[in-house]
Amino acid sequence: MAIRFLTDSTTDILPQEAAQRGIDVVPLKVLFGETAYRDGIDLDHASFYQMLQSAEKLPTTSQPTPEDFLPYFEQAKTQGDTLICLLLASSLSGTCQSALIARDICEYDQIYVIDSTTTITGLRALVDLGCMLRDQGLSAEAIVAELEQAKSKIRLLAIVDTLEYLHKGGRLPAAVSVVGSLLKVKPIITLKDGALGMIGKGVGVKGSLTSLMNLVGDELNNDPRLPIYYGFTANDELCRQLIGRMEEKFGPHTHELHSVGSVIGTHAGPGAAVIVYLEQ
Repeated sequence: MAIRFLTDSTTDILPQEAAQRGIDVVPLKVLFGETAYRDGIDLDHASFYQMLQSAEKLPTTSQPTPEDFLPYFEQAKTQGDTLICLLLASSLSGTCQSALIARDICEYDQIYVIDSTTTITGLRALVDLGCMLRDQGLSAEAIVAELEQAKSKIRLLAIVDTLEYLHKGGRLPAAVSVVGSLLKVKPIITLKDGALGMIGKGVGVKGSLTSLMNLVGDELNNDPRLPIYYGFTANDELCRQLIGRMEEKFGPHTHELHSVGSVIGTHAGPGAAVIVYLEQ
């Protein structure tokens, strides 16, 4: 009996990495008109952002169905393995609900479904932590308990170029998104315990970076077991400036930099920079 992990494509764990690490990834979909693309499989990130910026209408996104989860669940049941599913925030998607329905259909009690209350690099951080705990020899029950506790400590902050995409995608109300139309103002958003909202703003790149650094505070409080995670949409210029500011303030640190894929990129839009760390 083995402990296995399953997550969804908003982690931006691409097929090659997933295969190397032994992680199963269920893709969400992004739809341009009538054409559906599996996130991270059918459309690379660069091509997606080119299509997004030239599209007359914002693409839509689609969650996996219970049937998408069932093959993984049935395989775990047949092999007698324990499967820990770490999935994006239920406040953003019905992905968790699909997995819960599939578990009921499968009728196997060694499947754990965890609502991460986060996504992208925040979700990736929890997957990394779960794999680390497994490799340390912890039981599935102990791993799930640690992950349930850790998810409330995920800190995700992002500078977005505009709130236009989040508003159009129905993720933020119009009243909140008005700031996104102001000249040179770059909003800062957070996703905390599943709640998405604007937490600050800055004028221009310099102002937005300064505002974000103020939100990080004087003490980073990052969990030493994990790196600091950075993410970007379309281009990493702003993200690399953020890394520079972080290292200037806190000194060199272990970090990972990842491109954000099509599902979350649809709502964040191009030009975003994300930082994620796990508070102690």
